[in-house]
Amino acid sequence: MAIDFDLLNRACAAVNAEPDFKKLGTADVAAGIKSGDDAFLVRFEAFECAGVERIEVEQLRDADFHLELDPKDWQRYLLGRKAGKAPSLSALDIATDGGIVRGSDPLKTLKFERYLGTLQAFVDTAARL
Repeated sequence: MAIDFDLLNRACAAVNAEPDFKKLGTADVAAGIKSGDDAFLVRFEAFECAGVERIEVEQLRDADFHLELDPKDWQRYLLGRKAGKAPSLSALDIATDGGIVRGSDPLKTLKFERYLGTLQAFVDTAARL
């Protein structure tokens, strides 16, 4: 299971169909995801995933922050979350040398912690697909 455009789009549609996702509260964040040479922008607006875009790696600078792992580590993380054995994104960030959360603007990067519940629910949904 690799992070790719199709998986992220399906996760976006799936969380929007889940009533419990809306209970996490509103979100206003553009989160980047980097996996090797692939980059994506996932937008959350109000109570939903507003969309997924495939972007160039250089465009990650326009995201509020981005999560970065190599493809094998993303695959291992998603499989671990599916099995209920991988840590949260926050714990993974702390446990990984240099962290997994990147951003060019420290204030925008704080949105990772603010919207962690929304992001974790999105990633966990992707892991179950």
